[in-house]
This record gives sequence, structure tokens and C-alpha cells, in this order.
Amino acid sequence: CLLQSILKNEVGSMPGRPTISVLDKTSSEARLLTALMQQFPDQHVHLGTQTRDGRKRVVTVDSDTNPGDFYLFEVDSRKLTFLLSRRPWVKPEQMSRMEPVTLPARDGLALHGYLTRPRGQETARHLPLVVYLHGGPYGVRDSWAFDSEVQMLASRGYAVLQVNFRGSGGYGVPFMQAGFRQWGAAMQDDVGDATRWAIAQGIADAGRICIFGASYGGYSALAGTVRDPDLYKCAIGYVGIYDLRLMYTRG
Repeated sequence: CLLQSILKNEVGSMPGRPTISVLDKTSSEARLLTALMQQFPDQHVHLGTQTRDGRKRVVTVDSDTNPGDFYLFEVDSRKLTFLLSRRPWVKPEQMSRMEPVTLPARDGLALHGYLTRPRGQETARHLPLVVYLHGGPYGVRDSWAFDSEVQMLASRGYAVLQVNFRGSGGYGVPFMQAGFRQWGAAMQDDVGDATRWAIAQGIADAGRICIFGASYGGYSALAGTVRDPDLYKCAIGYVGIYDLRLMYTRG
């Protein structure tokens, strides 16, 4: 999953968590980035704007539990000064970790997603589960990043499963095209397969599973109860798209 070139010397990707490949490891910016990454383990470090002389620059640090912090880095002195947080009321040490997962669809297609267990219950089994679906659907994906809805649900004792069903972005054009004309069909099968995977792995309690999403995710949440009526005990559709004809004539 190719993201973007943050620097001329750097390529970012997100196979699970964000990773960075440096083309020229001897460059000054590569050394700077490496040093900062060592200072902020398990977080994503981004080198942002800088002064014209290159002696000061803004550094952003974020993760699955941290919405984002901004620092001022002075290159000459190597001094790092905290500036502000995106959401200062969020305490990262109280948040739940997001775990990348890979699972097979019924036709053998590899699906990727994220599992978040409640903090302190990282190895717990048979948890109540919310299957949380992204909108879009084409070209959009769930990523390893801070998600307020995920954290809210996890803080209330729910495991949260996010699956990048076929049609999602970031996994190549063929993967996205595999979702074309598959609303309520193969795309929905992927969601059901991911839910059954969580049950088979002992993560989820089969009798306590809810499906939830917004926009296309709202449609998929309700479609899930039609396609797999015995799999979910509740469904929540938020600002969902439920009528394609109406969407194209009046949406």
C-alpha cells in the first residue's frame, strides 16, 4: 500500500503499520528521520514544514493511540520542543492498541484490516465485537491511526474489527476493481468472512456481535443483517446510502 513520498528521499507505505523506506540512507534528512523515529518508537514520525534556511522544522508524531503531537526541531542544537497536541484531552496511555490482521476471503482473496481489543484485555477471548465498516467504498480504506469511534467502543469493553473489503484503496487497482458492482455481494461476503474469522479465532463471542458503519458502511451494516441474519445481534447504519437510484437522482 503505497502512500506518498514525504521527502524526495523517502517512500512511505502501510502494509499494516506505517513504514518508511529511505532511498539514500546517508542523506542528512534520512539521518534526522532515523534519529527521531528512535526517539518515538511505535509512532509515525513526519517531517513537516521548515524555515527557509532549513535550521528549524516542524515534526509531527502520531499513532493508533495518539491523535498527534507537534514539535519544533532545531537542527543545529538537535533540540526538540513540544508545541501542542491535536487533542490534548486524549491520554495515549489510556487508549487501546490497534493490531493489523490478515485473513482469507471465501474465494481465497487476502483481506487486511485491524483489530482493537479493550485496553488490558489484549489476550482476552470471546469478547463482544463491533464490526466497524468504512465508507466510500472505492479507494477508501481503514488505516493504522487514531480513530475516536474505535477508541470509544474499546473503552466500553468492545473489541473492534475493521476490514478493508475488496473495493478498498491501497492494495492495488485489481483489488479495488474486484469490488466494482459488488455492493451487497462479494464486498458483503468479505465482511461476513471477517466476522466469522474473528469467531473462529476465539476473539469474538458469536452471540454478541454488532455491525456498524457510516455512508457506504451504513449500507453495508444493514445489508449484513440481510445477507447474514444469524451473524449479528444488532446493526447501526449512520448516514447510510440505502437507495442507489435515489442517490443518483436526488443525492
